[in-house]
Parts: sequence; C-alpha cells; structure tokens
Amino acid sequence: MTATLRLLARACGAATLALAPAVAAAAPNGTWLSQPQIWFYSSNGSLPRVMARIRAEGYRVVFLDYRKVADSVQREVAQEARRQGVVPVVWVQSPQYRRMGVADLVHEARHGDGIQVDDHFFANYNPAAFYQLRHVYTKPIYCSIQPFQAGLVPSVGCNQLDVQCYTAQTFQTCLKLADRLGAVVSLSTQNTLGHRTGLGPRLFNTFLWPDQTL
Repeated sequence: MTATLRLLARACGAATLALAPAVAAAAPNGTWLSQPQIWFYSSNGSLPRVMARIRAEGYRVVFLDYRKVADSVQREVAQEARRQGVVPVVWVQSPQYRRMGVADLVHEARHGDGIQVDDHFFANYNPAAFYQLRHVYTKPIYCSIQPFQAGLVPSVGCNQLDVQCYTAQTFQTCLKLADRLGAVVSLSTQNTLGHRTGLGPRLFNTFLWPDQTL
C-alpha cells in the first residue's frame, strides 16, 4: 500500500469513528438527604454549597427526610433547593411506626414540592390509603419500592416510580424489573452506585447523597 493509500485509509477510519452513534449515558435523577445530613448542613451553613453540588452533578430532585426537623429548617432547606434549581420532595420515612394517617402524610410534606412514599408505606398501608392520598394531595407523588413489591405498585397515581436496586447480586434482575415498570433505577452508594456506567440511557437515583463530610 502506498503512502497515499495509507493516509486515505486512516482518514476513512477516523470518519467512521466520528459518525458512529454515541452510546447514551445514564442520567442522574434524584438523591436523598438523611435527617443527620440535613441537620449537619443547616447547622454549619453549607446548604447552598451542597444544593449547588447536587445540581451541578445533574440531579433534578432531592428527597428530604424531615423527621424531627424544625419547621424553620424545613422551609430553609426547601427554599435553598429551589434556588439551586432542584425540586425538594419530602421523603416520608417509616410512617407506620409513627402511626401516620393520610392527613399526617400531607402535613409532613407541607414545605416540599412533592412527597415520596417508599417501601415502608407500601408494606404497611393498603391501596385505599394510597388512593386517598392521591385524591387529597395535589402535588407530585414519588413512589419507591423494593424489587419484591412490584405487585404493590398502584395502577395509577405515582408521578414517578423507582425500584431500589441496592444489591449487587440481583442487580441485573432488578434492572429488568425497572425497565418493565418504566421506573427509575435507585442505586446504593455502598453497593451498586459503581454499576451506573452500565445503565445505558436509564435514569438513576442515588441513596444517599455521597458526601464525605459526615
């Protein structure tokens, strides 16, 4: 092969690579802030920095554990999330242990732009309670389940559903379930966050926000 032909071959190869479709990467959707994280960030004045980092990393939603968090702090956290372009959603933790009715759920979510009911809710409340919540709560409802709870997903009413794919051993099976349900894939920072590079074009949540300051 002459030098000219070799140059042409290289040029054709480069053009082929340039024209090849890019593989879609997984996109961040939401992340959770625990009660201790909220207390910590609000007490040391770092909420603006944290919310800015969450948004900079591509997350659009922050799920907030407001149990025993002062009302003024709840408002502060939600307002800072909005300022940074992140949707504040109140994550109602373990409502069964607090004997919460639907009215209590709505009250707990009063400072958020949505409410999240998770696997604890679906394990301990009947479908009528969910549909009552859907009837009285006018903002988005985010539903979160464990993989074995697929049969408990309401037929209507969840504005977004996620499946908790927190175990590496069952990760691929969990992905298939999430695809079947049209759900966001929730990853554990300890066990499955490292698998996000293999998610393809799926949306993912991160439990919890992986900040090393705590």
